[in-house]
This record gives sequence, C-alpha cells and structure tokens, in this order.
Amino acid sequence: MKNNEYVIDDFNRLNDAYFKYVLASPKRKNLTINFINAVLSYQPYENEEPVVINDVEFLDRETIPYSEYDKIPRFDLFAQSTDGRYFHVEVQNIPEKSFTKRSLYYAFLDYTMQMRRGVKYKDLKPVIFIGIMNFSLFGDSSEDREWYTLHKFLNVKTHENNFEDVSFHMIELPVLRRHLKETSAVPDAKLEELLCFWGCRKGDKHMNSLVEEIAEKNSDVAEMLELERLFRMDPLLMRQYLMDERAHLDYISNMEDYREEGLEEGRKKGLEEGLKEGREEGRRESLEDSARKLRSQGILSDEQIAEALDMPIEIVKTL
Repeated sequence: MKNNEYVIDDFNRLNDAYFKYVLASPKRKNLTINFINAVLSYQPYENEEPVVINDVEFLDRETIPYSEYDKIPRFDLFAQSTDGRYFHVEVQNIPEKSFTKRSLYYAFLDYTMQMRRGVKYKDLKPVIFIGIMNFSLFGDSSEDREWYTLHKFLNVKTHENNFEDVSFHMIELPVLRRHLKETSAVPDAKLEELLCFWGCRKGDKHMNSLVEEIAEKNSDVAEMLELERLFRMDPLLMRQYLMDERAHLDYISNMEDYREEGLEEGRKKGLEEGLKEGREEGRRESLEDSARKLRSQGILSDEQIAEALDMPIEIVKTL
C-alpha cells in the first residue's frame, strides 16, 4: 500500500459512493456544472444553440413517496440551475431492461413533484434527465450506432417538439468504448473526454492511455484523477465504496443463482409457469439472505440495504 492508498485491482469510478463524491458535492460544483454543460452542448437538437447553466443548487436525492407503502426513489444526482431547470443524472451499472421505464418514472416524478400549493401549470420548469449506462440499452454494442442519443416527445408527422419540458440524454458507455477503439483517435469533444474518465476500466490499456493524455489538456479530468487518489486514501470513503461494491457483486451473484435455480425448476416441471416461479422464489430468497447478512454486520442502515438491493424497506426490517 502506497501513501495509505487502498489498493484495488479494478477501481470502479461509477461506484455510487465515488460518483456522488465527485459530481454530487457542493464542494465540487464546478465539475457538476461542466459535466451538464458538456451534455447539453454535445448534440443540440436541430442545431439549436444550447442554453448552458452557470450555477446549480443540489437538491434532496430522496423523494417523499405518495404513501407510506410506496417505494422511496433515491437519485444519484438531482440539481436545479439558476434558470429553473431541473437536472437529474442517473448511473446504472447493472444491465436493466426496464431502465427506460425507470427513467420515465423518475423524470415525470421530478416534473409532477413541482406542483405544490400556489404553483400554476405555467410555473412548471423543464426536467432534463441524463442516463449513464454501463451496458447497452438500445441494442448490441457491436452495432454501428451512436453511443449518445437525445430523446424528446415529437409530433410523429411534423417532428415538432410541442412537449418540450422533458428530455432524455442517454449515454451507453460500452458503445462509446467500442467507438473509441475503432477510431483510435483522441476525443475532441468535452463530453467524450469526461466520459473516457468515467467509462475507463483498469484492464483497458487503450482507455487508460486516453485518460492520461486527456488529463494533460482537460483540467476537469486532471482534477477528477486527483480526487480519486484522495478518495482512495480515505478509510471512511473506501469503506462506503467497498460496501457499495459488495452489494453490487452480491446482487449480480444472486441474480445468477436465481436464474440457475429457476431454469432447473422449470426443467423439472416442464412448464413455463415453473420457470417463472423458480426464478421469482430463488431471487426472493437470495436477496433476503444478502439483506440478512448486511443487517447482521450493523454497518448499513435498513434504508441503505433496501436501496442497494432494490428491496422494499418493510421486508428488510422484518429480516
């Protein structure tokens, strides 16, 4: 161990604790503003001049549910710019087919929660959702397609954007990594430079080389590399990092286990219903076992366990 730095073979920059440490901290607001502006400026809709932001206020990342039985949404980054627009950034490490539905739910939750006593419809502010996915959501990463896509609600005939208050900037990192390897060029767009840092994996020599080269000219990337060094020297921060990674790995392991159990159960029953029941039962038992172990350690709160494993808080409390 060098200079008290915790050595990890494959440091995950998209880890929840680290991502929020860098981009969801008032101390480093400049990095958040620059990242959002890089997204807005990357491919303006129909050659529109992007409206950049000058300042943001970080908002509560935990939204109050409509009832005590509803799931509590917890956001990765939620902020409002001085011009009133809301910016919601969500990172998804694990492949999730329903991520488009979750994105819609989060964005419209951001929009509808603005309606309070005395607020008129004309006062509602735009919501810009930015999704960073460490998997291919819209197709195989080997396909010849864009890694960045902008989604709006358009008239199917005229393509006019009459519902302009909600938009989605979706970023697929595997597609970007493939693109950078194929072109073998140093990114010249600010967003590509920043995403090289966030999407870089330790075993990827090409991406690591790019990040080092980019850091020489991009002060934000250089600053984030220094923040990573400081983060890895802090035992409390690394403890949270490791807990997040453990929950992440446990989740993946549990998913593999319940898939195998479900398939075996399905084969035994020889019915489609057997396959469905086996998967669901295996998933439930595996998740409950992971939650039970985390509770016994007494490190994470029930709310943190529920968030990490995507389980109802009521179930976690009964274990």
